[in-house]
Amino acid sequence: MKRLNNLYYSKRIKELLAELQTAGTTLVVAPMGYGKTLAVQYFLQEQERCGKRVLRQSIYGAGAEAFWQGVCHSWQNTELGAALLQQSLPADANAKTLVLELFRQLLPQEPVYWFIDDLHLLESSEAIDFLFALSKAGFADLHLLLVSRGQIFDGSRLLELGRKVFCLDKHDLALQRDELAEYSSRCGLQLTAQQLDALHEACEGWFSVTYLNFLNYDRYQRFCLDTGSVYEMIANVLLRPLPSEQQRLLLLMGQPEEFTPEQVAYAYGTSCRESVGRLLECNAFIIRLANGRLRCHHMLKQATRHAFGLLPEAEQQMYFRRLGQWYAQQKEYEEALDWLYRGRDFDGLLAAVQQLRDWSMYPQHRQHLFDWLCECPPEILWQYPQAVLIIMRRMFSLNMVPEMLQVKEWYVTALERNTALSQRERDNYYGELEVILSFLAFNSITGMSEHHRRAYKLLSGAPQTLSKQGIWTFGAPSVLGLYLRTGCSLRQTVEDMQECMPPYYLLSGWHGAGAAELTEAEALLLQGRIDEMDMTLQKAYYQAEKHGQECITICCDFLEMQRDLFRGVYSSKAEAYSRHQWQLQPWKQSMLLNSADMCAGFYYALLGKPEYIPSWLTDGNGQQPSVLYPARPCRNYISAQCLLAQGQYTELLVRWSDWEQECRPYSNFLCLLYLQVQRAAAFAGRGDVTSCRASLKQALAMAEADKLVLPLAQNIALLRPYLEQEAQGEYSAAAAAALHLGQQMEAGRGQIMSARFAEAGLQELTEQELQIAQLAAARHTNREIAQRLSLSEGTIKQYLNKIFAKLQIDAAAKNKRHQLERFFSNS
Repeated sequence: MKRLNNLYYSKRIKELLAELQTAGTTLVVAPMGYGKTLAVQYFLQEQERCGKRVLRQSIYGAGAEAFWQGVCHSWQNTELGAALLQQSLPADANAKTLVLELFRQLLPQEPVYWFIDDLHLLESSEAIDFLFALSKAGFADLHLLLVSRGQIFDGSRLLELGRKVFCLDKHDLALQRDELAEYSSRCGLQLTAQQLDALHEACEGWFSVTYLNFLNYDRYQRFCLDTGSVYEMIANVLLRPLPSEQQRLLLLMGQPEEFTPEQVAYAYGTSCRESVGRLLECNAFIIRLANGRLRCHHMLKQATRHAFGLLPEAEQQMYFRRLGQWYAQQKEYEEALDWLYRGRDFDGLLAAVQQLRDWSMYPQHRQHLFDWLCECPPEILWQYPQAVLIIMRRMFSLNMVPEMLQVKEWYVTALERNTALSQRERDNYYGELEVILSFLAFNSITGMSEHHRRAYKLLSGAPQTLSKQGIWTFGAPSVLGLYLRTGCSLRQTVEDMQECMPPYYLLSGWHGAGAAELTEAEALLLQGRIDEMDMTLQKAYYQAEKHGQECITICCDFLEMQRDLFRGVYSSKAEAYSRHQWQLQPWKQSMLLNSADMCAGFYYALLGKPEYIPSWLTDGNGQQPSVLYPARPCRNYISAQCLLAQGQYTELLVRWSDWEQECRPYSNFLCLLYLQVQRAAAFAGRGDVTSCRASLKQALAMAEADKLVLPLAQNIALLRPYLEQEAQGEYSAAAAAALHLGQQMEAGRGQIMSARFAEAGLQELTEQELQIAQLAAARHTNREIAQRLSLSEGTIKQYLNKIFAKLQIDAAAKNKRHQLERFFSNS
């Protein structure tokens, strides 16, 4: 009796698969048709029989978002899965750290085998980076099984993983000559030694081609050893010999990535359960998945899709339409969209979109969004204003603004033409439109508020386009960095924020709570009115914490860190931020970890402790952690300050033009001011007096009207002599105020350095340096120290410069020896 569809695993393969029980990560890499998936599935079924937990994920598309949806789906119904749903695929170091911490804390306390198949289809470097980080972390109870046709990790990463990774390749999976003999015997085939030799030589152990040859031999008593294409073999052996009905059914099975017998019968349009059953019984290229669905092997899928493409276009559209209708009936609306579009069923398409109020959207839909509406007959489009609204909302998030404005006209027309809407429904649709259009007015506070006020009057409930959980600041640590648009507008911006935020709070459920108070506190800090900002800052803290707005709390901390520098108080929050030991729990947005890095980086740059600055803030070639586009100007001026602290003046000037351009789209005036000051400081650091004076004059001109002296004061160490000259010139008031405020910051910084870092700094001194430092702190002159130690005055001066650098004493300060004296008195 022939048993051609029986699976065969040799003793050698079983022994290799047993190694997977002890491996943290297993890489199975071989060309198609070598039985990679079947071998791993065999191993996993054995683990399930022993009570082990098994998770399965298949890659069907190239995109990162689809991969992450698969990750979350794999871990569904677990505490870890619920936490991962709150994240996106980690695209930077902070996000990876956060997600790995989730795995560390929330992994089930039992062995888990996580199988990810067909990784060769994935084109996301972020996804591969995540899998490498997970492999490198080496969680004891997590076993990753990664299967691909091509290389998953490069050689350097494999070397780095070392014994944490176990690899299987085509040579491990290929049938050996004796295994081929045993396999054929188990299938019930009586082959001669010569036939086995010829088959093994032709197939080279390729499992799928061997199986196709067995089928062909059973039917025609001959092998297909000279066939040029495996796809032609599949067509000749599996497709063309079938009756017409079964051929169509097999073609339909090859269209979806996964399918059910009921789905195929529905798409075919008649009762054909028996025919479907016969196909499943006699085709080993159709694989049953753990979720109860079925999948065609890639080779069969490619062959059937080629044959399907030869059908008349009208017939193809009919089948596509039925597949889309099937998914819609199953409430798998996102899956339905492409099938309905390909089947030209725009009625069904827009009806499905209306079910997707929280649509995360597959990446492939981006290119179709506008096409859907352009190609949809107007009489159908006008019946679905809610669907048009949802598509328009997605267009904004994808930066498709021109297309979005075109769709706005269609949307208004759809509302006017749809006579079935009640007035309340119509008002709600117009209210939602106002919320979407408000984003186009960013960063005009009053412009956005006009839309918000109109939306509030029109809506009968909370808008669907706003979420209180969204990051109101886009990841920036400065509100005025986002919303101060021009010079001479600081007071007006504060007043506008105070007037416009309360209506927005009502509309959004207190999204961004505390922003109005925070804006006033930041304005006072920028003007150097340090002692006047405490009350408004505490009000901002209170509102943000009361309404769960962590992004506003971070902005408050950013102001507090800068304020406390002037008061000589070391910021414990900066230290906690730099170590990520702070109030945010690990299942919150990873973007806020990047905000925390920006706060800590800026603080330590001002303090003169560049070794504490997060590396990504100054690494121009590295992967930039994610902040949303509006927050990038704030990130840039913070990066510039960090480069100044590291003495990388040339690097700052090289990047400056790009940074300056990123401030233009939204008129980020405060960020432009910072960059202009930092440019002057970089020129000063390079000794380029002419360029420094020119840049400083521009900065003073920008700062003078609103007395925005803080950026100048924060760069006093490099700009002092130039500011002293300007204090006698055209911008004397701003220069004098910056000098005064800068001296306050230097004094506060000196207190922090001597109180916080004295002991650590002194431990870095050599015995000779310590002796010289003690004599200098006792107010001995360089000549006296030189005579006492039998050294030259020049040598003593060189030693003192090294000492001041190690103790983080500003080389430009006039009271260096006084600071040195404090070091010894505090240590």
